Amino acid sequence: MYLAPGLFAEGSSDYEFLPALLDRLLPALTADLFPGSDVSSTLILRAPLGTMGGRAEKIAAAVRDKIEQFQLLIVHSDAKNHPEVARKQDVEPGFAAVAQIDTGWPIIPIACLPVWEIEAWMLTDPAMFRQYGIKSPSLPKHPERDNDPKATLNRILKEGRVRNRGESMYALFGRNVDLGTLEALPAFRAFKVELTDGIRSVARLQGIHWA
Repeated sequence: MYLAPGLFAEGSSDYEFLPALLDRLLPALTADLFPGSDVSSTLILRAPLGTMGGRAEKIAAAVRDKIEQFQLLIVHSDAKNHPEVARKQDVEPGFAAVAQIDTGWPIIPIACLPVWEIEAWMLTDPAMFRQYGIKSPSLPKHPERDNDPKATLNRILKEGRVRNRGESMYALFGRNVDLGTLEALPAFRAFKVELTDGIRSVARLQGIHWA
């Protein structure tokens, strides 16, 4: 099968971390389900400049702008401790707007909903901080219970006297954070389930079935 993902995220740092993570995660999930499949790099989706309306209209405009380049639509929203509210208010209206677009084929929607912020997903792997010279980072035991993981991340870096971070820290974490440590996070596990279901839906549309 051929899988082409597209990502609509909240901010610039999310667009650095999530594509790097997805470009590892999606090929691994797809290979487990359909060995020999081809997975393209994650396509960045942004609404064209001047797009009017709210988030739903911007999601639809971003999809329309690159409609022929992807099948799997991943929409990220930091949930601020209310994942179901974020899904209902920030994600599903966008999916509904996309469903009204005459694409010629179904776009498979996936929600990415960190409990508070995506930075919680960067607080799971102590080995990542050793790359910045922080030997024993004071990571929270339950990162998704931290109501300000971005502040926690910055505090750890400040305590470690990390100033010149070089290339994008978010992209570096996305490319290298241990996927096994992410498995401890319920929101990440839920995201994996949605991705797996989405991969199977794309395969089904391509006439590919699994045992």
